Amino acid sequence: MLPILPTPPRAVICRLGPPIARADIPALCDRLRLLLGARPRTTVLCDVRALDAPDLTTVEALLRLQLTARRLGHGIRLCHVPERLALLLTVTGLAEILPALPPPGAPPPPPLPHPPYPNPP
Repeated sequence: MLPILPTPPRAVICRLGPPIARADIPALCDRLRLLLGARPRTTVLCDVRALDAPDLTTVEALLRLQLTARRLGHGIRLCHVPERLALLLTVTGLAEILPALPPPGAPPPPPLPHPPYPNPP
């Protein structure tokens, strides 16, 4: 399950559409650098609803965009995450690095009933 975080008060929106090829990744990062420019610390809302057939190249692109944003003092939150992409991020263990916003009108997720991992003895 993707971590769901509250909507940030100040954000920049970026939309990604299919397909994303590995060769597109440097240009995407360059465009993000230009988009963020000298802005004060903000969150980039990355609308990924058009990524209907995500693969590991998609995940790599999202990770590189997150790295670019963090190097500039910002961060990325995914929004409108297709189920297949959410599953891919969960299976690869990257859901916490690429957090998602809740869908509009969705209730907050319930708290975990216990810690996810037992404490060592």
